[in-house]
Amino acid sequence: IVATAILSGITSSLPDNSLGRNELAPGVNSGQGLGIEIIGTLQLVLCVLATTDRRRRDLGGSGPLAIGLSVALGHLLAIDYTGCGINPARSFGSSVITHNFKDHWIFWVGPFIGGALAVLIYDFILAPRSSDLTDRVKVWTSGQVEEYELDADDINSRV
Repeated sequence: IVATAILSGITSSLPDNSLGRNELAPGVNSGQGLGIEIIGTLQLVLCVLATTDRRRRDLGGSGPLAIGLSVALGHLLAIDYTGCGINPARSFGSSVITHNFKDHWIFWVGPFIGGALAVLIYDFILAPRSSDLTDRVKVWTSGQVEEYELDADDINSRV
């Protein structure tokens, strides 16, 4: 909100200044916009999960680069249709400052559904199989109990 307020002050003389507010493009209905936000968020969260999973032994290259490219891909594909929210906090700030909440729910519901679907897809389909389904469901309900190797200074710490 503060960043959008600062941007508003800096760019107040520009005509038709939406301050980066997410909105549906003409011809895009709510269902289509919701689907675009779900897919944009889903692909980003899948990328983050896959590149930061400590159980994977096949990771090579740069995780931050892969995540950055995933953000760029999401924006390139969605920006013409929804403004590419994929982050409810960013969508909220612009709407608060411009007092325009038209179709704002799409930019909250879409990323939440996309993120949840990504977690389910990754954990139950794509993740390395370190345990059976029963053990993974226990982790979902009780939390992770597995310990990871840490530096010598943190030998007694748990992650």
